[in-house]
Amino acid sequence: MRLARFLTFLPAVLAPLWAVAHDSGTQDSILIDGVILDVEAQVRFDSIAADPRNATAEFRAAWTVNGLVGGGNPSTGWWHWSGRPDVSLQCSAELLRLPARLDQRKRFQGQAHLDAGFMVTSLVSIDAAAFPDSLIGFLPASATAPLRLVTSQQFDIGVESDTLDAATDRTTATVPFASIGWDGVLGEWIGGVAGGVGYRMRASQDRPTLNAPSLDGAAYVPGVQRAPGLVPMIQARIGYRKARSPWMFQFTGLWMPSAAQNHWWGVGVKYDAW
Repeated sequence: MRLARFLTFLPAVLAPLWAVAHDSGTQDSILIDGVILDVEAQVRFDSIAADPRNATAEFRAAWTVNGLVGGGNPSTGWWHWSGRPDVSLQCSAELLRLPARLDQRKRFQGQAHLDAGFMVTSLVSIDAAAFPDSLIGFLPASATAPLRLVTSQQFDIGVESDTLDAATDRTTATVPFASIGWDGVLGEWIGGVAGGVGYRMRASQDRPTLNAPSLDGAAYVPGVQRAPGLVPMIQARIGYRKARSPWMFQFTGLWMPSAAQNHWWGVGVKYDAW
């Protein structure tokens, strides 16, 4: 009698324990046509990360800031005449890159990229409308004197010449731009070239071309009048970025053939968030 009670009570005690042990494992069971089948599930976690070299193009950004100084012909450029350089600040974002990432196993490789940004220029300027009729030329600025106008007038008693200080100012302009470029990467060194267009947002007149004093030739040549429109741009750079660093320091040159200041040189920094 006691044995019968024990056998009746034993399944009630062991059933919950068997259920807990069964649920905590990797096995399960299903009932098919009255037959119980045990199912063993195996889960495998793939710890191998996806190869970033398989990526093609991604929409991310890298930001570049360049400080530029106007160049050009030293003997006729406005830096030569005024003693003050044209300056510009250029900011851009790299919006698209192909391939998205480089293969670190290769020593030399290339990347194409799409950039957009803007540059703010500050050009030395002068008001040609204020030039006197007796003007015969200019004397360039020196360490002790600013840009000077030279005048000459003929009187009955002789010729009177005079030298006057010229008043210069600055003209600022903002030029949005977009470009497509290609970079070659050799270890930690990067060299690249990009071509694109900027947009001249308002009409302007170029500065006059100044000449040295002469009684025979023209004192200056008036600047070209330019309407709003597209401005071609070509830019090159050489940069250095330490391995695994997001920062790159670079030297850059910019050519804008149809702009008042068409040559720029400078240095910049790039933060690469890719």
